[in-house]
Amino acid sequence: MPQASVELTDRMIARFGDEYLENGPLEYLNACGYRLTPQWEWRKEGVTDLRQMTRDEFECLLFMAHEWDYGGLAK
Repeated sequence: MPQASVELTDRMIARFGDEYLENGPLEYLNACGYRLTPQWEWRKEGVTDLRQMTRDEFECLLFMAHEWDYGGLAK
């Protein structure tokens, strides 16, 4: 069951469109160098803290975690 806030969902729709609500954020994070681990967490070389992410990266990660039950940032 989707859990992302209306505000965050609206930002994702504005950025990626309705039809790309899962693939858009996923492809964006991949394009930024993030890789999905077997534990469904995101990892990027040199990024070990949420504060090191851009706002766009963080919002995509947050949306994927809240809406699609992906994990957070891997340590």
